[in-house]
Amino acid sequence: MSSAKCSLIFLCLISGLLAFTSCGKSTQTNSQGDALDRIRRTGQVDVCTVVYPPWTMKDAKSGALSGYNIEVMNLIAKKMNAKVVWHESTFGNITSDLASGRCDATTSLFMLIPRAMSVAFTLPPLHYLGESAIIRKSDSRFQKVKDIYEFDKPDITLAVATGESGDVYVKEHFKRAKIKRIDVESSDLTRFCVEVSTGRADVAIADANTIHLYAKKHPEVLDLFRNNPFSLNPDGLAVRQNDVKWLHFLETALQFLDTQGSLEKLRKKYKVHCLVLKKQYKLQ
Repeated sequence: MSSAKCSLIFLCLISGLLAFTSCGKSTQTNSQGDALDRIRRTGQVDVCTVVYPPWTMKDAKSGALSGYNIEVMNLIAKKMNAKVVWHESTFGNITSDLASGRCDATTSLFMLIPRAMSVAFTLPPLHYLGESAIIRKSDSRFQKVKDIYEFDKPDITLAVATGESGDVYVKEHFKRAKIKRIDVESSDLTRFCVEVSTGRADVAIADANTIHLYAKKHPEVLDLFRNNPFSLNPDGLAVRQNDVKWLHFLETALQFLDTQGSLEKLRKKYKVHCLVLKKQYKLQ
């Protein structure tokens, strides 16, 4: 075979290989990396959420979802002429569901550094949620506690929900207390707090909203940091890290809803227990 023929065959093989590689990359990018274009074409937004009142609530009979998070995403989808398809998840699995392509976005999540390694969050944060703790009102040992670290002692048992922000907090900051981790289902997110009510734990730590909801229904416990959360967590929507156009779109949409006062109306409607930055707009 002549050298010219060999060169021609070699060039053809290389061209074919490059075309195949390029096609593979393009297919991979389009399958997960261009959510906004796909939503435009299909008119469908897939969103993962965790049942977490009053942010996301589920009717026991009909299964219908409602709440602050649900209305925020529905408002955005309506402006896009799209429909939201909801996918229930858990706090432990929701970022994996997003990465796998099960959904295009999540409803609001704590913007934790480990989570930010695998997903991208909308900025600025929607709001901020603090951390709080409950004790039994009858437990005289802790009535005057002002510092959460006073609970980090070998003779104290502390209850948390596996994977919840309180669990993350104690993993990072507590060294000596006995930690009792309780797996909870979306239908009963406050079940770990029962450990305190029944005396099987001395303290329970979680985000201030969860603690607030439990304390309202259980007069035997005290929301120790109700008016002074001991830690603050920014909260935002999450998308896959390569969905840059979709991320920027959601940030613009949230800024629009915030400026129009829609987010504030929803916070009041659902009586959400959170902190927000105070904004004031002045005509120049």
